[in-house]
Amino acid sequence: MFSEEKDRYTLEISQLQSTTDLNKGLWLILAGINEIPPHIALIQNGKYYSVSARKVKLGEPVERFLKAISRNSLPTLFIGIKRCADIPPMGGLRGAEEFFNSYSVLGNGDHSCLSPISDFFAKNYAAEFANASVVFELLAVAQKQDLLLECKSLFVGLNDKETIVLPKYMHKQIREKINSILLLKYQ
Repeated sequence: MFSEEKDRYTLEISQLQSTTDLNKGLWLILAGINEIPPHIALIQNGKYYSVSARKVKLGEPVERFLKAISRNSLPTLFIGIKRCADIPPMGGLRGAEEFFNSYSVLGNGDHSCLSPISDFFAKNYAAEFANASVVFELLAVAQKQDLLLECKSLFVGLNDKETIVLPKYMHKQIREKINSILLLKYQ
């Protein structure tokens, strides 16, 4: 489902047939895959969690997020993740809100939109996730741990059951994008 090369990563995708699928389970979100880097967020049981330069979103109904990406037809991927219960016992699932609530909006700090997600995965699945600073590193660990269930797309423009190739990026590009959003925010 996920593979990577030196300068790119590939995901097998199919179109999201029903948005109600997002109301259950855990979904890693890559929003704006036409941009480098995309925005990374999480949906847990129909609740949307995100840290951005504008706002921290804690458990908003997924419908709000879907309405926002629909306005601009923002190409988005939804990657289904196995529940903790499907993994050998590691204790109960600690909810996404706990991790997102400990972060402020993105700014001059070192954290990115992926930071609370890496923390969430490190505490609920495997400590190895704590080292993921870009989404393709997190996906590589998830693939190795056999956690990736499926990848659905919305506004991507591909036929059902295809692959999408995305460019890799560096942490420097994440900082540059955050800074450009901050500049727009204060203009």
